[in-house]
Amino acid sequence: MASIDLTAPGAVTIRPLTVADRDACVVVENACFTNPDHRATPDKFSYRLTVCPETSLGLFVHTADSETLLPGTSSPSSVPPSGVLVGHVIATRCSTLVLSDASMGVPKDWRAAVAAGTPIASPLGHQPTGRTVAVHSLGIVPSLQGKGLGTKLMKAYLGRMAALSASDGAHKVDRVALICQDYLVDYYTRLGFTNNGPSKAQFGGGGWFDMYYAI
Repeated sequence: MASIDLTAPGAVTIRPLTVADRDACVVVENACFTNPDHRATPDKFSYRLTVCPETSLGLFVHTADSETLLPGTSSPSSVPPSGVLVGHVIATRCSTLVLSDASMGVPKDWRAAVAAGTPIASPLGHQPTGRTVAVHSLGIVPSLQGKGLGTKLMKAYLGRMAALSASDGAHKVDRVALICQDYLVDYYTRLGFTNNGPSKAQFGGGGWFDMYYAI
């Protein structure tokens, strides 16, 4: 595998994601999570990046060789301005301290509501007035794991959520919450998250721990 200098100026870019990034997010998600039950579906990406793109963030690497980063993909003829998406944080808002199966859900008729420009009235998924940011996915493609990019991305994300909260009362954020498996508890603790114990969420078969970061 060719070497990519991640320390070179401009080699790594972090920017907000939009629904136009959905397909790239699906590729990253499938590469990061070997258990299909732990992956967000394409529909969930469409929903989350449509109704609340401001709570998601992507990490891009500038290279013409996407095959190096994501085996099985074809190298683009030209590198997009933002580079190749190799990591993401995907989130919505919820009204509880920690994530639940409802907060990870998707309203059945969300597309029709968006098309009509009407509020999505559902206990599932994104709650616009919620003051907890519910992170559903943090992932860095396997070929670039162990290089500090996940930590770099999450620190940028926490800073962005704090800035968003401070800039506008309507976007006030009290905390960032997520669920993780036991072997990642120490990792998130080092990033400043508090372990709230075993989660009641049964997504992907359960066995998660609730973590939250106070803004």
